[in-house]
Amino acid sequence: MEKQPDLHEGDRTGDWTRLLKTKYKKELGELSREYPHKRSLSIDYRDVERFGKPGIAMADELLENPGKVLEDVWDAIKNGQLIRTKDGKEPHGINIRFTNLPRKTLIRNIRSDDINRYISVEGILRKTTEVRPRVVEAVFRCPAGHFTVKQQKYGKFVEPDGCATDGCTFKKLELLPKRSKFVDSQKLRIQESPEGLRGGEQPQTLDIDVTDDLSGIVSPGDRIIINGILRSMQRVVKGEK
Repeated sequence: MEKQPDLHEGDRTGDWTRLLKTKYKKELGELSREYPHKRSLSIDYRDVERFGKPGIAMADELLENPGKVLEDVWDAIKNGQLIRTKDGKEPHGINIRFTNLPRKTLIRNIRSDDINRYISVEGILRKTTEVRPRVVEAVFRCPAGHFTVKQQKYGKFVEPDGCATDGCTFKKLELLPKRSKFVDSQKLRIQESPEGLRGGEQPQTLDIDVTDDLSGIVSPGDRIIINGILRSMQRVVKGEK
């Protein structure tokens, strides 16, 4: 029996396709002309919220389930061929940014319910690391010459359990940096603005991971607004998690 497509997901990708064609035709044209030097699309939350009947649901879904929404937007761009590069190839590594969220969350008010949600925080930049490459697609080779590709997400670098080629039993693989794909990355630390604190309260901080064209554009002392997905990362101190 043939599996029926998920109508909700299909409809939502169609909604994003219509929104982008209606509201972001100019920006998509710029991306088509200037890719890969320009590779980020900024979408205003208010445009989403006001987008006819499905707008409110799309805006709510962005805040509650941003991972799915980003996939839907990427699917809309790919399936609708909304970005056409000069060489006719499909663009890779397009960044989707959302701005002007309806409210900002104070760093001290962040709770476990906010994990994996899309939030907006404001603060003063206190610390930055150097901009360094972070691997996003690692390519390995086994002693028999087979290649294994492992996608890398945020957090700890993950090596494959062994060669992915059927019938190959090699477990020890060599990472091939020249075949792997990297992206610029930087860590930021922002601190609450002092004017919002009461009495002897100490300002709290939040660590931010920024990648690609967001890296290296701000300096300590800048007052910034960060829009992004809140992640919980396990910290290891002296061997204890």
